[in-house]
Amino acid sequence: MPACDYSLVADIYDGYVKTDLDVAFFREESKKAKGRVLELMCGTGRLTLALLAEGVPMTCVDSSPEMLVRLRQKLAYSGYDAEIVEQDVTCLSLPGKYDLAIIPFNSYMEITTRAGQGAALRSIHRHLLPGGRLIVTLHNPNVRLRRVDGLSHTIGRFPLDDGGATFTLTVTETYDAASALVTGIQVFEAVDSRGRALWRRDVPIMFRLVARQEFEDLAASAGLRVDAVFGDYDRSAYDAEASPYIITHLQVC
Repeated sequence: MPACDYSLVADIYDGYVKTDLDVAFFREESKKAKGRVLELMCGTGRLTLALLAEGVPMTCVDSSPEMLVRLRQKLAYSGYDAEIVEQDVTCLSLPGKYDLAIIPFNSYMEITTRAGQGAALRSIHRHLLPGGRLIVTLHNPNVRLRRVDGLSHTIGRFPLDDGGATFTLTVTETYDAASALVTGIQVFEAVDSRGRALWRRDVPIMFRLVARQEFEDLAASAGLRVDAVFGDYDRSAYDAEASPYIITHLQVC
């Protein structure tokens, strides 16, 4: 199970997570797939709908029922269709097998133990066809930790409704090297159009940073080999000191 309780933010998640930096990358990869693409830890479907719009058939898995409610609402509004499954990625039990599975948006790191991260890869392996592929995106710990300083950082102010209400998001994070865990708190504060307080939500967060070699060792133990590693969605070479991400293409051995 992801460490964040998404029931606390599902209703506003799409208001502050709007990035499309990975859409072109996953669109290209998905169009190479044979049959349905398995999107794991899909959330409210930020990427899902972009791929469906390109005609990619999707099976979408997430463990948060509240996030999946939002995804189903968006599907109904858009007219697109996808198979939606509420399951934990560490113990998948799906009827089919897939040519391509993806874990986008660094979500893999919300599995907060090494054992759980290994179990997820083994579980996914069981659902891949011979020669099937898995793409996992991770923060590069060397870069991500530069923003983890124990201080409160304002991420931004976002619209809440059409009446002028807004909410701000601030984040405070700390790191424990022994466990490789980043823990922290997200604070959401909403005000109306006149600046009067509406509500506040304090949401604990936790994720486990994974270095490239550790991840590749976990993958190998799960029967997956590394085909390529990129440092960003433009497919640039991975640079341990500068790349924002570790984007790993794996294949069934």
